[in-house]
Amino acid sequence: MINATKTVAEHAIEHPSSKRVFEKLKIDYCCGGKISLAEACENKNISVTDLSGLLEAEEQRALDTFSEPDHSAMSLASLSDYIVRKHHVFTRDEDARIAALLEKVCGVHGTREPKLLEIQMIFGTLRLELENHMLKEERMLFPYISLMESSLAFGLPVPPAPFGTTRNPVRVMITEHDAAAEQLRAIRELSDDFQPPEWACPTYRALLEALEGLEKDLFRHIHLENNILFPKAIEMEDNGKVSGDRIAQEAVCSHKHAA
Repeated sequence: MINATKTVAEHAIEHPSSKRVFEKLKIDYCCGGKISLAEACENKNISVTDLSGLLEAEEQRALDTFSEPDHSAMSLASLSDYIVRKHHVFTRDEDARIAALLEKVCGVHGTREPKLLEIQMIFGTLRLELENHMLKEERMLFPYISLMESSLAFGLPVPPAPFGTTRNPVRVMITEHDAAAEQLRAIRELSDDFQPPEWACPTYRALLEALEGLEKDLFRHIHLENNILFPKAIEMEDNGKVSGDRIAQEAVCSHKHAA
């Protein structure tokens, strides 16, 4: 159980992951964070027990992000599914959260710190491009990779791809990864390596923490695709086509001998 006599701000400082829960419940841990957790629960008509459960679950989720399987040993279908469930879901959740934090922080501090408005503009573009990027993977590339893998596992030929060869969308995905990394580097530079000024309020600090967390997760996300999933998919396609050609040639030879 949480210590309900502590203030919301105190709990947010001691347990950084709790900020996400407070934001979802619209509990102000910034300017209005001086009230006790018990009072905050009363204001939001939620029990201390329920809040404690949500906070504990979020903290466990944060810990679980550091516990990862051996991705190189996973099937391509399993790895694709893992990327979607782990990283695409995280990216969408954090994109929405960061956009809301930016709106609030820019509204309050944008005049004093114009760089925040630049960050907001870059992030808006990044968010839109990431969403389009993830949709292309989820609707086109990942399903084809899974279909190819299952086809070859059953001794069937490599299925025809709507994009010619896996190399084509992979080339596009890698280019878009590079663009996203550049945008995040620009945000890091504008935010002084995500270091808040001394006068920054808790919401401002939460924004920079969230941006840094997005960057870290995106780099892990890109690593799984660029260095594991994509090379294995291309290799599988190449090997499958070679195997299919050989079987076709053997079939032709057998037919000629039979004739």
